[in-house]
Amino acid sequence: MLQRNLLIIIGLLVAVLATVQAQAGAPRDTLVIGINTGSFVTFDPSKVNEKVVGAITKSLYTNLVRLNGKFQAEADAAEKWAMQKDGKSWLFTLRKGMVFADGSPLKADEVVYSLRRAMQVPAPSSFFKILELTPDGVTKVDEYTVKIVTNGTPPSVFLGILAAEPGSIVNPRIVEPNKGKDFGQSYLLDHSAGAGPYVLKEWRRNIRAVLEANPNYYGKKPALPRVIFQDIPEATEQFLLLKKGDIDIAWDLVAEQATALKDVPDAYLAVTAASGNTYLGMHANWGPFKDVRVRQAVKYAINYKGIIDRVLNGFALENQSYIPVGFTGYEDKKPFSPNPERAKKLLAEAGYPNGFEVDLTITEHEQRKATAVVLQDNLAKVGIKVNVVMMQGSQLLAKYRQQGLNLVVGDWGPSFPDTLNLANAFINYDYGQLAYRVAWNDEKAVKLVKASNTEIDEKKRAKTYRELNDIFLNTSPFAILYQPLERWGVRRAVRNVDKAFEGYIAHFDLTLIAKDN
Repeated sequence: MLQRNLLIIIGLLVAVLATVQAQAGAPRDTLVIGINTGSFVTFDPSKVNEKVVGAITKSLYTNLVRLNGKFQAEADAAEKWAMQKDGKSWLFTLRKGMVFADGSPLKADEVVYSLRRAMQVPAPSSFFKILELTPDGVTKVDEYTVKIVTNGTPPSVFLGILAAEPGSIVNPRIVEPNKGKDFGQSYLLDHSAGAGPYVLKEWRRNIRAVLEANPNYYGKKPALPRVIFQDIPEATEQFLLLKKGDIDIAWDLVAEQATALKDVPDAYLAVTAASGNTYLGMHANWGPFKDVRVRQAVKYAINYKGIIDRVLNGFALENQSYIPVGFTGYEDKKPFSPNPERAKKLLAEAGYPNGFEVDLTITEHEQRKATAVVLQDNLAKVGIKVNVVMMQGSQLLAKYRQQGLNLVVGDWGPSFPDTLNLANAFINYDYGQLAYRVAWNDEKAVKLVKASNTEIDEKKRAKTYRELNDIFLNTSPFAILYQPLERWGVRRAVRNVDKAFEGYIAHFDLTLIAKDN
């Protein structure tokens, strides 16, 4: 009897081990992405501000138009569109037969509802300020035609905004019953109500977000029916799991790990130039940073190339402008290089001969920690004592939006790829984004930005952006640290990541990604 029971136990153990082994590794029909989800705040497209979640929503919703990897507008819910003779009005003709994930129809009424909702939610997207678009400016012409009236913003900007998150088309049959007092924001925080290629099946905070293919999607079905964004906060663990094959993509690899992938036969590195930048932001209305000379001193204290080499192993472009390389108005101006003596002189002139003490707030991301160490060392050489404070991404963002951080490292990736987006974010205080968060309100610069928002002459726009860049470099409370090269560790069995992520984050198409059997 004892021997028989022992055999039964051994048999059960073998069965369990077999099950575990069968589950090891990422499933063949599922894309598993290891990522630090600490910055995930909401999946409501009208409120998304975080780069990764913004990219994910592109798989949950359709827009009137979308951008391809070359930043060109392509048909999405609208099969064609045309600007009218007045240069302000646009007509969009919708595809016929489109439905949401629940099977209900998507027609002109749903488009009008969605855009009006995005303008009426609490603290609506500042994108609509650029267009000076109001709810009355979006109307139904017939069942399959929508008219939108703007202020004459350049076509590339207008279409880029429509392709961004606030332009997502939501299902009113789902949103209205869950409207509450916030236009459905509480519901859409962790649900989707779109017509995109995927639906949000699950979001368990700091655990995982799960996407499943939408059976009613109008376009080509996703190659992989399931995508899991698995919360793995530590880059080291992501790297190890990628090597083992337990995840398909490692999102947050630090530079050393990215370089080390060349020695991993079953993985490779996918790289694309970022359309944004990483910066050090100083609160312009706090103590020492009120003085422009102190801001300049900080900029002269930083070893920009040292950060790129030490922290990023060269995976970045040295760029001190708010304008990414290749964007309208970009000039190769780098006025700041490490000059401790000049920095000390500026501090003394501003009344801080012995420096001062300040908290630098960062996320818990490994790359941020390494960057903070370099900045701490750089600023210590000119007498500025930096205390590093780490926060979860969502907590940092909430405090930052309330102008609650004195010194912060952040990054900015435009949701639509045009200098106009960056000029408004970094310089236009009234836009409510980065300039607001660091309390920098330069009235002359704000007027220039607002004038450029409706300038359709590209040469004039470029000239204004260059003028703004001079103001930005000389007086702003921002030090652009670098323009990143976005990079991901990928298993060799995973195909088409380069096409899917080209132009990230304005373009991000999970439907293109496939896996070898």
